[in-house]
This record gives sequence, C-alpha cells and structure tokens, in this order.
Amino acid sequence: MDGKRAVLYLRQSLDRTGDGAAVDRQRDACTSLAQARGLTVVEEYVDNSVSATNGARPRWTQLLADAEAGRYDVIMAWSLDRLTRGVADMERLVVLCERAGIAVVTVQGDLDLATDSGRLVGRILTAVARGEVERKSSRQVLANAQRARQGRPPQGPRAFGYSSDGMELVPVEAELVRCAFEKVAAGGSVLSIVRAWEGHTTTWGRPWTPRAVRTVLANPRYAALRSYRGEVVGEGAWPAIVDEELWRLVQGILSDPERRVSPGTERTYLLTGLATCGVCGGLIRAGGLNHGNRTYRCASKSHVVRAAGPVDDFVTAVVCERLGRPDVADLVAAKRPDVGALHTEAATLRQRRDQLAVLFADGELTASQLRVGTERLDGRLEQLDGQLAAAARESALLAFAGAEQARAVWEGLDLQQRRAVIAELMTVKLLSPGRGIRTFRPESVLIQPRS
Repeated sequence: MDGKRAVLYLRQSLDRTGDGAAVDRQRDACTSLAQARGLTVVEEYVDNSVSATNGARPRWTQLLADAEAGRYDVIMAWSLDRLTRGVADMERLVVLCERAGIAVVTVQGDLDLATDSGRLVGRILTAVARGEVERKSSRQVLANAQRARQGRPPQGPRAFGYSSDGMELVPVEAELVRCAFEKVAAGGSVLSIVRAWEGHTTTWGRPWTPRAVRTVLANPRYAALRSYRGEVVGEGAWPAIVDEELWRLVQGILSDPERRVSPGTERTYLLTGLATCGVCGGLIRAGGLNHGNRTYRCASKSHVVRAAGPVDDFVTAVVCERLGRPDVADLVAAKRPDVGALHTEAATLRQRRDQLAVLFADGELTASQLRVGTERLDGRLEQLDGQLAAAARESALLAFAGAEQARAVWEGLDLQQRRAVIAELMTVKLLSPGRGIRTFRPESVLIQPRS
C-alpha cells in the first residue's frame, strides 16, 4: 500500500467531557498504522458525539462523496463498528468500494470488500455489532425504567441546582431556581429571569437563554417528582427546591395561551395589550415618541393617541388605592380558588387513567372502553389545567395580602408583574381628551373592576 492516499474516519458516540479524548486515541492509533503501512494521510473525517443509533453524520456523508470524487484510495478507522452503524451503511460501503476501488483498513484488522468472502465477513461483523447495540439499548431502557420506579435521579448531564449525582443541592444555583419559580408565579416573565441570571451559566457553561430557562421551569425534578418519557411517575428521592403546588402553578402559567408571546419579546409599556380603545374596543399599542414622550395609540385606527406617562400614573394610583384598602386580603382570597384541591383532583384522575391502562393490559377492558374512559378523564384534566392557569394569573395579587403599604409593594414589582396585577384587577379604556386639551383629565381613562 506504499504511497496510497488514506483518510481517517473517527467517531465517538457521546463525548460527555467535550475534550475529544476518545477521538484523539483513535487518531493516534490510525496514524501509527498508516505510517507502518506506508500510507499518506490526506484528510480526516470526525463525527464526535454521534451515537450508534441516532443523529446525522455529516462527515460520513462527506467521506462517501469524496470517495466518489476519487480523492483517496484507503479508508482507515479504529474498527468496523466505528465506520458503519448498521446493515444499510455496510451496503453503501460495499457498493462504494466496488465502484471506486477503495480499500478498508481498521486497527482491529483489514477487510477486503472486493471479495465475496470479505463482504460476507463485513456483513456478519456489522450484524453482530448492530445486535449488540440493540441489546445494550434495551438494557438501558429497562435500567432507566427501574431507576424511575425507584425514584432515583435520571442519568445524564447535571441539572442546574443539583450536584452531579442529583442527590444534593448546589445552594447558590438552587436559590436562583427557587426565585425563578416564585417570580413567574407572581407574574414575572422568562426574560426577566434571563436578565437576573446574567453572570451565571448553564451546566454546559453557556449563557442562559429564554429557551434554557423554560426548560428549567418545566422540569419536574425541581419539585422532587420523577418523570419517565415525559410523564411524572412518582416522587423522587432527592431534595425538592420548590413544592409540587408551586411547580404545577408555574406549568399552568407557561402553558396558558393568554400569556404566550413570541420568543424573545417582552412588553415595555404598562398598558399595551391590556388597555382598549374607548371608541372601537381595539387593543392599545405603543405609539412611539411624541416630543420625546412615549405614547399610546389605538391599534386599528388613530381614534386615541395619549401620552403614556400621565395615563400610567393615574392607573397606578387607582391600583394602589384599591389594593391599599383594609379588605385587600378578602379580595385576594375571593379570587383565588383552592389550588390544593385542584391538584389533588388532577392527581387522582391521572391515577385513574393509569389504572385504565392496567385493566386494558389485563384484558378486563376493551379498546373502546379504554378510549371512552381516557377521553372523559382527559377532558376533566383539561378543565383542571384551565382552572390552575387562571389561579396562576390570580396569584399576582398575593403579594398585596397583608401588606402595610400597597405603593411599596407595587414599587417592588417588575413591569410584567405590574401588568399581571392590572390584568387581574381591572379593565382600562382610553378615550381622547378632546382637541386642544393639554392637561390630563381622569375621566378620559375609564377603569372598571373585574368581578
């Protein structure tokens, strides 16, 4: 093989450390073998952190294309199962070697795909390797299910807020997580959490993004709940950062269609999307600057154009006056349903749904009975989710219960929390103050309390 052009194909299924050490070992072994055979290495193709069962292999695809273009004579790899991931890959390699005259050399031994016996050996080795991968996958699935039943933490990357084994808290991170849940429950936005977490990174060492924060907030692990394949299956054996009620409350908030906005956007005005036009009923939007002052404008037509500052001040004064009355605790209690009872009922219904599946598996229910029963339970669960979402919106008022100074509480809220309070407490309509009137008139802002 002296003087022939060789390329290296290197693949590691999962690089947990990110240092590529396994790939480096493959490279060293292949390079040494190439020198011993008198081969000239002209290129290498690396697919790192690509498993034997899933994931695209862009460099493998390029390897095949370059062979068709005649850019090398020999493919080198650590072993055949590093080079191919199954019978389909093996067949593509056989066709390639026959058509382009490519030789295959591995550290584990050569494979002559130009002969029928070599192709037979290659196919057998590939089938054996694939079978071992599938057996390993099956064992891993069973092991994961057993871990879930035992309430042990899932394997994988470290969860933010927990130690590597998932059984102990990392105090600084756990406090950030707890505050994030409480902030969302009080009407705060995901973007406000991203800003609050500036200077901290994910467990992968990357900056926090809205998507990454949502992933944290959606994870039942923080309530010490064990999930398996997306379903909560029981209690975990590790310490909770938040209780289950708060976790489910936040799930209701994040899944509430009335709250969802485009990723990465956040309101910057107090009343946009909340207040309506007193003429047409359309929503009020930001109207830009007028002589340096922010304005509100009717979204559909120019029925109303108002300076935002005086309107915001007036609405704020009305909110603080209402929430500063002695009966504020009664107001909050009257608007908040029994969240604990809702969660209890939802948990009971989920257990019944699981029991239906067991009865069907045991042959005590027909497929039709299973479908009807599941649909009825899912319908009631959907209603409960709606009530929990409503309770989540109402929780914005909780900070005012028992407060001595409503204004002080208001000043401590961020913009999104203030908007949530207004949305729960009242409706706001803006009227035009009239031509030539430059002073603020309270009667041009119509406020009605929500029942």
